[in-house]
Amino acid sequence: MLMILYGDLNGEMGLDGTVGSFVALGQLLRRGSGDMDLATADDPYPYVGSLSRITVRQSNRKIVMRVVDGKDFEVCGNMDSLRQLARNIENFAASAYGKDHLHVDYHPDHWYLEEESVSLVVRVDPALE
Repeated sequence: MLMILYGDLNGEMGLDGTVGSFVALGQLLRRGSGDMDLATADDPYPYVGSLSRITVRQSNRKIVMRVVDGKDFEVCGNMDSLRQLARNIENFAASAYGKDHLHVDYHPDHWYLEEESVSLVVRVDPALE
């Protein structure tokens, strides 16, 4: 199961999941469209809340990740960018150990993220099984 936690709906998000759930997310990103329900947290500390669904859509731009309607996380981008994000998340999840985490943040000249994307901190959490 995947969970997206937030402190601020326009700021950094925490994407937690099992290795298997990150493989499923990679498949969703490679399809370029669809959605997946997310687990929600009773106590999201140090965050303040959690989102309920992730939706993937294609566009002709690099990826924009954002919160829609205060409850859904949308990933919208061209297929090359979506495939690269899928590879990065899957590769990280397959090799993560302990408190390892992956930052998915825009920086100038980022080749698959648009500047208006929120940031993600990706963490493997076996407790979500």
